[in-house]
Amino acid sequence: MRSADSYAINQLGIPEETLMKNAASALVSALQSRFRLRGCPIAIFCGPGNNGGDGWAAASMLHELGANVRVFADVIQEKGSSSGNRAYEAMDKGIVVMDEASDERLKNHEIAIDALFGTGLSRDVDGRYLEYIKRLNDFEGYVVSADVPSGIMTDEGIPGTAAVRADLTVCFGRPKISLFSEPGFEYAGEVIFDDIAIPREAYGDFQYSSTDEVLARKLYRKRDRTGFKGNYGKILLVAGSPGMTGAAGLCADAAFRSGAGLVYLAVPESRKFEYESLVREAISIPVPDDGHEYVSGFSADDVARTAKDKTAVVIGPGLHDKSRSNEIFEAVAKKTEATIILDARALLDIAGEPGILELAAGRTIVTPHPGEMSRLTGRSVREIQLSRIRTSEEFARRYNTVVLLKGHRTIVTDGRNTYFNTTGNPGMATAGSGDVLCGVIASALAYTESLVEAAAAGAFIHGKAGDAAASRLGEHGMKSGDIIDELPGIIKTLAGV
Repeated sequence: MRSADSYAINQLGIPEETLMKNAASALVSALQSRFRLRGCPIAIFCGPGNNGGDGWAAASMLHELGANVRVFADVIQEKGSSSGNRAYEAMDKGIVVMDEASDERLKNHEIAIDALFGTGLSRDVDGRYLEYIKRLNDFEGYVVSADVPSGIMTDEGIPGTAAVRADLTVCFGRPKISLFSEPGFEYAGEVIFDDIAIPREAYGDFQYSSTDEVLARKLYRKRDRTGFKGNYGKILLVAGSPGMTGAAGLCADAAFRSGAGLVYLAVPESRKFEYESLVREAISIPVPDDGHEYVSGFSADDVARTAKDKTAVVIGPGLHDKSRSNEIFEAVAKKTEATIILDARALLDIAGEPGILELAAGRTIVTPHPGEMSRLTGRSVREIQLSRIRTSEEFARRYNTVVLLKGHRTIVTDGRNTYFNTTGNPGMATAGSGDVLCGVIASALAYTESLVEAAAAGAFIHGKAGDAAASRLGEHGMKSGDIIDELPGIIKTLAGV
């Protein structure tokens, strides 16, 4: 971010003060959407650098809007410095500026803004600033951090001596890795983004992006009047087994509700009628099951023949633990050019030989949760959670695949372009949610040639539908089918129809 700031200032001629005002505007806009600001008591903690400058600019804007602003800063006597000058300018406007932040001085404030340190912090915080962080963490009102919570030092989000625990973080410019890595994301609270008018070219090869409606709208637009079902994806699902047929049904229904034109189910020959009742619109393709009543490696060649003209093949949701789905993947990879999405049982079946992914290099998407990623990489879940981004990117590059690592702020990467998902909620931690996600991603593949964009947009839409379901039903009572129910409305809005 600091190099992007420098490029914007020195190469593009954008004044530093303009960037600070843009950042301040982003903070103020975030607060305006959540609070009535006129008369609202707001405490702003300003540090000595550019992050503090953002805070001073926000103080001025909030004061002009009629908020009751009080700034805490350790620069009152430093009139010769830029920070000191900002303090005196603020006092000239009638803004109260203080150095000591006691409980007594904070107790009547409704909002506190953390503008102490941004991404440039490389040392433990001490002295007055350590006191400020402690005061912010003891504050009983709403805490907003500017760019990143102060005290988070590294890309992986490791806090130093102390770090602010925010309710909301307004991230400026491109996403910061620390906001999506454990334990950093635990400090950030809700995260929203504002580019503060820094153009993309300022970031050079910077590869991190957040998922958003702009990305999703690239895929979902108003349909051509002359389109037919074959234009909108032909998806084959290798999913379900006795006791888990619902996985196939959820995946198929989600694919249809996300815009798929045709969905096929590879089903065990001996139980085809059971599967045909799951989703009426899906087309069942019976394959030999050798009397086991589930699809397995025994029918790998039959599945591959069915897969030849398909846009996407999903392998794994609800499959039997003896399905030998790695054999199905191998046959489909060798005999078709279809994009293959691997989930659940399929991930466990290839865990001992992840190099098999290279049989379909550049056309696979793997969707592990941390436990499955542990099996794929040989690393502990704790190691993965502490380095979610690095682990995902390394695996994606090594096996030429797209990785969607599930969890709070899901990560999607092809090893070069990495997206952090910004939607979703704890209510989605429910049986079948991953099956729904596979259906959404499979459908998205009909609308773009970019696997990483399809997976990232799929994660965004899936999470947004989950958020809508949680808003309607609450996080405790929602189930996977409720996510599916919200998909058409979400995509209708994205497509502008």
